[in-house]
Amino acid sequence: MKRRNFITNSTAAMAMPFLPKIDMSYKDPEDLLQKNLPLNFTRDGLDLPPTLYALLLEELTQQPDFAPDSYGLGGMIHDFEAKVAEKLGKEKAIFIPTGTLANHIAFRQHCRNAKRAIVQYQSHVNRDSGDCVTNLSGINLLTLGGKNVTFTKEELLEAIEDNAHGKVKTPIGVLSLETPVRRNHLRRIPFDKIEEITTLAKSHGIALHLDGARLFIDAAFSGRKVKDYTRLFDTVYLSLYKSFNSISGAILAGDADLIKGLHNERRMFGGGLPSSWGQIAIANYFFDGYEVRYQKAKALFTTLTHALESKNLFQVKALKNGSNVHQMFPLREINPVQFRNKLLQKGIKFPKWNEVTGCFYIKMNDSLVYQDIGEVVRVFEGAV
Repeated sequence: MKRRNFITNSTAAMAMPFLPKIDMSYKDPEDLLQKNLPLNFTRDGLDLPPTLYALLLEELTQQPDFAPDSYGLGGMIHDFEAKVAEKLGKEKAIFIPTGTLANHIAFRQHCRNAKRAIVQYQSHVNRDSGDCVTNLSGINLLTLGGKNVTFTKEELLEAIEDNAHGKVKTPIGVLSLETPVRRNHLRRIPFDKIEEITTLAKSHGIALHLDGARLFIDAAFSGRKVKDYTRLFDTVYLSLYKSFNSISGAILAGDADLIKGLHNERRMFGGGLPSSWGQIAIANYFFDGYEVRYQKAKALFTTLTHALESKNLFQVKALKNGSNVHQMFPLREINPVQFRNKLLQKGIKFPKWNEVTGCFYIKMNDSLVYQDIGEVVRVFEGAV
């Protein structure tokens, strides 16, 4: 990794090495990122500042493989869809403007003739989608697991058997799992639990959908391959902005028969954008090499946390079945509000103090790859 070239044009700039000051003379994508990307502990991905996003996009439009689409058709979008489908081990994939719509369309495909779906109570589909699948598609959600990360196979079996004894036949069309779970500090469903649940559902003829918005993050912390997860599910949703830094967008992947023709469904729900190349070009760039880059970020995060602990500043703890969210506890008395404000003044994006647990919940991400870790430690020392 090249040493970060910190801004040295003024005393004020030297005091704020992580601020997104854009050097317009650099146009190569990696040079732009190396010189200008802020460090953040608040997002799953890089959280690109608007100006940096625009400059990266300008450079990527000059690349030989760039070709704009028209209403999500043609151009480079199909090559990207095919690339992601192959990585997910699926026959076909389609770009969808939002994850909410990607999940919704997947539910519609699986619930044409069976209008019930099983989901975690804490899932995005249930808690954060405005009841869209019920209001717009007449699909009723059976929620299990309460506020836990997921439900057990025993809870699932009880729900399936109970559902089968209604006076009116109401079959279950799909079971969806979200992992890691955003509402539970991105804790993962252990892989063996996923296998148990999906095997049971499949034995009862229920289709399977994976809300894999952060699938690559889950795999990075579980040690499993992405395809280990996706082989268990009929359809998979992958976010393009959480890990791959697009301003928006999602991929829905599955068998060709399920995905073919969904551009019409996409348009029906207002998702037929005149063009999507502004999302695709960025996502395509960061998709390539993501797993290698993320493992490098994990190693740098370990280096950073060890340094903070050795200097008696903070102790960083992973959560049980956790992913990129960690708890950061002060090892000395600090004013957490002032500490955070000092980091923000240096251009480091940092979460608010959690009064209940007495710690910061920080997110590890690959913005670390573009930083000088020694300088980061010095900034933390100066902020305490």
